Amino acid sequence: MRIVTGMSLKQKLLLMVGISTLMIFLLQIYYYMNFYGLTEDKENIHTSNIMKQVEERLVSFNQDIKDAALASAYNTMTHDYLGSGDPIYRLKLNKMVMEILSGVKAANKNIQSILMVDKSGNIIGASNPDDYVVLDGVKKKYSLNIQNPKAQFYGKITAPELANPAYVYIQPIFSSINDASDTPELGTCVVIYKTDALDHIVRDIKGTPNSRLLIVDNEQRIVTASEAAAKGKFFDVESLDELSKADHLQIKEIGSLQWKIVSLIPIKEMTDELRAIRNIGLIIGMVMTLIILLMGLLFIRSVTIPLSAIIRFVNYIGNYGGKQRLLLSVRSEIGILATEINRMLDKIDEANEKFIQANTSLYQMELAKKQAELSSLQSQINPHFLYNTLECIRSIALASKVMEIVEISIAMAQIFRYGIKEENFVLIRSEIGCIQDYLRIMSIRYVDKFHADIRIEESLLDLKMPKMILQPIVENAVYHGLERKSGKGGISIKGWKTKDGWVCFEIADDGKGIGEEELRDLQHYLSRSETHQQVLGERGMGLLNIHKRIRLAFGEQYGIEIESRIDAGTRVTLQLPALDRKDDEGDELPKPEPNRPKRAPSI
Repeated sequence: MRIVTGMSLKQKLLLMVGISTLMIFLLQIYYYMNFYGLTEDKENIHTSNIMKQVEERLVSFNQDIKDAALASAYNTMTHDYLGSGDPIYRLKLNKMVMEILSGVKAANKNIQSILMVDKSGNIIGASNPDDYVVLDGVKKKYSLNIQNPKAQFYGKITAPELANPAYVYIQPIFSSINDASDTPELGTCVVIYKTDALDHIVRDIKGTPNSRLLIVDNEQRIVTASEAAAKGKFFDVESLDELSKADHLQIKEIGSLQWKIVSLIPIKEMTDELRAIRNIGLIIGMVMTLIILLMGLLFIRSVTIPLSAIIRFVNYIGNYGGKQRLLLSVRSEIGILATEINRMLDKIDEANEKFIQANTSLYQMELAKKQAELSSLQSQINPHFLYNTLECIRSIALASKVMEIVEISIAMAQIFRYGIKEENFVLIRSEIGCIQDYLRIMSIRYVDKFHADIRIEESLLDLKMPKMILQPIVENAVYHGLERKSGKGGISIKGWKTKDGWVCFEIADDGKGIGEEELRDLQHYLSRSETHQQVLGERGMGLLNIHKRIRLAFGEQYGIEIESRIDAGTRVTLQLPALDRKDDEGDELPKPEPNRPKRAPSI
């Protein structure tokens, strides 16, 4: 049966890759457009909320100024003062009116001055010359008749005499008791207010790192801005079209003040989130394209490589024979073919395989028998025999009153009992006890040869550590350092916990020390954790074995460091993780810490 298709396998794979790539591209465009719109809408809502907050504060600021003007203007004392034509009566009321104006001013920290202008143009409440300058500036700038104004906010007033620009709200004062036929107007209340409080409004609210928030007055002057340098400058309305090309622009007008709130947010910052999503989409697209290419290659390999392997195998078996088998981890029809070939070869070699298996079984049974005999012989060694022997020695020594042998027997029994414990991890308290037993024996052997100083932090004693780690190092210090020294010496054993939670031990002696070349070789092999018995010798092998045990148990950042000088002594420092009582249960070890502890200072 012959099957013919119009497209080759390569063409099919290329078509599949092309369609997949096109789908990924269209998917990226879809996400780009949707996320861009979503980001813009989100930013619009966020900016609108910010501008609403600023608007509410501006309206509150506006209302405070108006309330101050109304409280000053519509007061019984103020009306009596302005409505009276009697100079003596007005003189009596002048102090009370001034107190009223001072009280209203003190109640609002944004008010610089409150002035009263009567029908004759007399000014009451001016506390400094700047008030007169501001009043004259309003008259000149707006050609205003101060005795007959309109209640409203006026723009910025500047003059050479003024240290800071001023803003003015003017409220006419009318009599509340005169008839319409009479002249009801009594005068004018002028409130000069400060805009410093508005600076905090726009500077405390910020949308993006480089966004700008402006408050512009009715003369297109910037009252305040998120950038302090822009304050007082002219805001060019004609440049809004240019600004909107680079920045997202929103403008909100405050009708009562005739001011505007302007928000400018760089479009680039609005799309930062979108850019990250777009980059992720691009990476996903590249990964998907790579996966499709790999799948195509794997498909070709899954067909051509197994067939080539079958052909080579059949040719080899046909020419040379042998017991080789065709190993193909393929579950398709090619895999079934390989399985049948192997089955055919298995039937040919079945007799020989049975014979080999029989001999192998016999050998394994014999080996198991020997191992059982060895285990039986080993199990006959009873630790109690050694305990009883040491106890017998101790009893004889007691009877002979040789107390040194008594102490050695007790210490040896305790060391032996500690050494054959099945636990791989023991309390630091127990390890220190083993060292003390060993030093007790050495102090009897070398009378007044050395003294020992053991200082272990109390917090370490109930932590755990690998068994028989410190004792061999102490033994090295005694045998290779202090024993070979002429005169007395000392050994120091310290243990502490670092700020990073590491457990450090330091065993130092003032003995013979190590030569430079031997020390250099030892430090080199400790750093590489290699075993070179012919180079290191007995002392180096002992330290290297302990170093390897620590690293195999906890990781490369733990282990041993050694420093030494001839005739000055040797110091060995160990770094271990802090193990609580429960840390070694079930043979689970703590994860290595990321930072290595600080080394002890050089001797």
